Amino acid sequence: MINTKHEDAIMKMGFGYFRESILKRLGISYEFVAEESPELIELQIHSMYMDFTFLTTEDFYVHFEFQTTETDWKDLLRFEAYEAVTAHKREKKVLTYVIYSGGITNAVTELNCGFYTYRVEPVYLAGYDADKIFKRLKEKMNNGEVFDDEDFAGLALAPLMSGKQSRKEKIKEAIYYAKQGETVTAEKTVAILYTLADKFLKGIELQEIKEVVAMTRLGQMIYDDGVEKGMEKGMDRMAMLTSQLLKEKRLDDLQKATEDKEYCEQLMKEYNIT
Repeated sequence: MINTKHEDAIMKMGFGYFRESILKRLGISYEFVAEESPELIELQIHSMYMDFTFLTTEDFYVHFEFQTTETDWKDLLRFEAYEAVTAHKREKKVLTYVIYSGGITNAVTELNCGFYTYRVEPVYLAGYDADKIFKRLKEKMNNGEVFDDEDFAGLALAPLMSGKQSRKEKIKEAIYYAKQGETVTAEKTVAILYTLADKFLKGIELQEIKEVVAMTRLGQMIYDDGVEKGMEKGMDRMAMLTSQLLKEKRLDDLQKATEDKEYCEQLMKEYNIT
């Protein structure tokens, strides 16, 4: 089972899909006009890629970066360069938020630049309580209410938040609630949670999550693949494919892969997953 460092890719994919819902949950409220291209070319020599940048209705840019490790002065220099080039090319103010996962609760957010101090606004996912999300969703489910996008966004982030439960239990409970929906949003939430499990868990704990996932559409696809190639190998191949598609934000392809076995195999060949 591969266990690469793809938490950052997962966060970016989740943000790309649940943008409005995630920002609302994190207490960031802006009205956006459109997402800007992440590529900035300066002097046709250096290409710089920002995670996400959006133009607000107030005519300034909000820039988001995702960090799974603590920032240092080099990171802040990079963020400042993004802001400077964006402001210069588009003649608008830029505000940078850095969203920290990986259990980070404190990071360097200021850089002494001589006559001025450069600052970013930190958002620590560890400061949010997954238990509160589960409690609210349990109440909604008991009341027969349908989960909305904000609910699914919370579930996708829950394993990276604080809480009394272990990471495995958070993932397991999040998948349980995500399975209550039969929408594309629900299935993509399960895909994110499954990939987080593949990153953080191993052995018996990972096997337990596989059993939970087995009762979803994604799990059925894994099972069908495993019948032909051996269950464990089938799990490995689907995990690898899911990881690749999430990294490249190929959400529609991931959805189609869970429904169309032939297309799933086509993607396996595309990524040379044997």
